[in-house]
Amino acid sequence: MESSQPTVNKKILWTLMLIQFTEILGYSIMIPVIPLLATDLGLNEFQIGLLSSIFSVCQLVASPIIGKLSDRFGRKPLLIFSQITTMTGFLLLGFSGLSNSIWLLIAARITDGLLGSNMTVIQASLADISTPKTRTSVFSISSGVFGAALILGPALGGILSSLTPLKYALPMFLAAGISLVSIILVFTIFPETYINRPGKVSLQFNDILPVKDIVRFSKERKTRRNLFLFFLYSFGFFLFIRTFILIAIDRFGLIETPEIAGYYHTWIGVLRVVLQFLLVDWLIRKFGERNILVSGIICMIIAMIGFAFSHIYWIVFIPLTFLAYGTGTARPVLNSRLTNSVGKKEYATILGINNSLTSFTQIFAPMLGGVLLIYELDSILLVICAVSFSIILLLLILEKQAEYRVEPEINTTLDS
Repeated sequence: MESSQPTVNKKILWTLMLIQFTEILGYSIMIPVIPLLATDLGLNEFQIGLLSSIFSVCQLVASPIIGKLSDRFGRKPLLIFSQITTMTGFLLLGFSGLSNSIWLLIAARITDGLLGSNMTVIQASLADISTPKTRTSVFSISSGVFGAALILGPALGGILSSLTPLKYALPMFLAAGISLVSIILVFTIFPETYINRPGKVSLQFNDILPVKDIVRFSKERKTRRNLFLFFLYSFGFFLFIRTFILIAIDRFGLIETPEIAGYYHTWIGVLRVVLQFLLVDWLIRKFGERNILVSGIICMIIAMIGFAFSHIYWIVFIPLTFLAYGTGTARPVLNSRLTNSVGKKEYATILGINNSLTSFTQIFAPMLGGVLLIYELDSILLVICAVSFSIILLLLILEKQAEYRVEPEINTTLDS
């Protein structure tokens, strides 16, 4: 008897994971370095937040276009194009470190933000090769690979920034080299995952700012709810993650010890790998998606409270442990809920919309965080993050209660 258990093409999946690993490794090298570089160049917290927002504005414009074009031309050519621009951005970052140029730093973020929407295409490819029953597992593996790259990348970025005379330039040039490896992998071993695509191409305003698509999907209650949950999660997460190194610079003097900034991100990566490869699938099978999502959101709230009371650099690793569990469980479940709420032909579109909404949070959250940090209101910042996650928790509880109310009504109707 043939097994009815849904399966995923393992060869394509792990090819995608290898490409994603090299892509995120290059990206993660610069994560702890950019705020340190910007601080070294004399930018204040708001200006650093504004720099992050510039990147996100570009992503807001680019992500839906890349998603639509990958639906029409295929995932592979768009992935190659976006990777080349990412590598160019890394090179510009390296030269900005060598020349102490703020303008090159800004140009680097614009270049990568406007044309380097790699993850939109990778996520669409993962959706292509999975089914509704396997999608959470596939996105969980993807999140684990993301975490694996975060183990090595930030540590490399922090250590190289502290040990080499080139300081912040060398990590960026290394990231560019790794990005080149990723491009070669796509050229040589990555197969196209979206075969039956339309041949007609047209770009409209809705492709850049998908207002019509947002309105259309907002009419679907399930999709609207999942988009809103992801929006709240993204706002709280990015308000914290884009500012916590700046808080740590102020609290612990990380400008003199940049390797510690790398170790923070590396710790998150270690925990995410352990979680994604060893625990998440088992936890979901044992307790169900919603329960795991609830536990992840609770841990995010605990992390914000813990970080507020962390005034010694090594204590920060404790709330970061809760953060790693929260992000490692909540994000893949939210991704799965979102793609399962639409048809297969609209995977890339809904992911592009979600990335656009996420970009909105990445535009405003760093600026808000920068303003709060200028006025030394880091505790208020953490409270706002905790409130955002608490709203998600409340909505999930209400969702469960609504299902309990509907179920007896259905049973009563069937009995009659």
